[in-house]
Amino acid sequence: MRFSIYPWNLRSWRAAFAVSGLPGVALFLILLGAMLQVEDLSGGGAGHSSATAILLIRTPAIVLAFLLLLFKPRIAPMRGTDLRVLYAAFAGLYFVSTLWSQIPIQTLGKSAELILAGVVFFESSRGENAIKRVEGLRQVVLLTMSLLGGLAVIGFCLRLPAFVQHRPGLISSTTAQAPFLSGNGLGYVASALVLVVLAEWQAGRIRMGVAVPQFIYGLALFSVSASRTSFGILLFSVLMVIFKRSKLIGVLAVSGVMLGAVMFSTEIVNRLQGHQASSSFVTLSGRTVVWTAAVRQFENYPILGVGGGVGGKMVISHIGNMYLEEMSSLHNGFLEVLTGLGLIGFIISSYMLLLATWRAWKAWDTNPEFAGTYVLIIHVWMTSIMSTGLLGWMGYEVAIYLCIITNVDLVMERARKSVRSPVPVRWSSQALEPHNQVAG
Repeated sequence: MRFSIYPWNLRSWRAAFAVSGLPGVALFLILLGAMLQVEDLSGGGAGHSSATAILLIRTPAIVLAFLLLLFKPRIAPMRGTDLRVLYAAFAGLYFVSTLWSQIPIQTLGKSAELILAGVVFFESSRGENAIKRVEGLRQVVLLTMSLLGGLAVIGFCLRLPAFVQHRPGLISSTTAQAPFLSGNGLGYVASALVLVVLAEWQAGRIRMGVAVPQFIYGLALFSVSASRTSFGILLFSVLMVIFKRSKLIGVLAVSGVMLGAVMFSTEIVNRLQGHQASSSFVTLSGRTVVWTAAVRQFENYPILGVGGGVGGKMVISHIGNMYLEEMSSLHNGFLEVLTGLGLIGFIISSYMLLLATWRAWKAWDTNPEFAGTYVLIIHVWMTSIMSTGLLGWMGYEVAIYLCIITNVDLVMERARKSVRSPVPVRWSSQALEPHNQVAG
């Protein structure tokens, strides 16, 4: 399967669906249902999605995905130590939290999406060629991200009002957004695409002539985004890729970046701040304020939280600040899970992410051909710290994470089988002759 992030590459789409099968189609529908969210402008409250979008997009997509996964339900056998088991525990707790959720219908719907996404990978990791199917699922995720990011930039270039954000970026005076993708979200999407292309080229899976145009496409999306966080993701992840390629060059690169940051610290801060007010810049666009409020809410519901996927909504709706109440989330996945699922959910999800990171880092050394998958664990961490990431609700970050952990589980299982399988002994005809045979 030829790698490509171009959303107009129909051969790449066709190959990805051919390899991944019905689970690939189901994952595509789940991603569309989760990502094509339109903000409710009628005063529905903090982070409230349009009821029309839920009825016409999200619900049909999830129902169709459910029916596709029921066509041939075959769950792969898993070990108790597999990362997929930890994900199942996290999704299961999310679902059970419907019982005590402050907004049960939202928790139920979001938990269904997380469970269905897990089933996609549980089914795909069964039987032969499982690793190849997971690669096909990763391709579906990347192409879907690229498609939505590309549509946002096209709308921006056409200067459609809903696609233009009057907020300066790192390069442009205005930035791109879409009803279904924020300026920050576009930056996250673009940084993930750039990282995968870089890692695929570094692993030798694509030629430079193929990598460079795709790299430029990813940077073009990134150039009109409004996310400073995505710039940090991109910089940090590129340094990690360089370090994996050569520790000496990696150390030199990190040292050079740190030296440049010290020498030009004032210019960098001014550039990052742009026209933003100093108070807003210091509070990370209000993040630190809502984070403080989230900790206070956690103290009131410390063990089980207020329900999966609604912790941040409850915090923002009671924060008493009309400007911050327009935020769609806490912009921190760890606080989302802490307020939503309490200390129990936080421990499960944090352990899951730490173990996945450790195993992916080791697998990167032993199986460098999958560098384009493992490099995304850095992206998952950064988006979970500065956005909802993996730990909030279903989105492409969850799909990316499932690609990583399923690949790691399958690679570890393949290594165990190779150790268990004895190498057959080949005997020569001379060795089979009796030692006491006397020549005539």
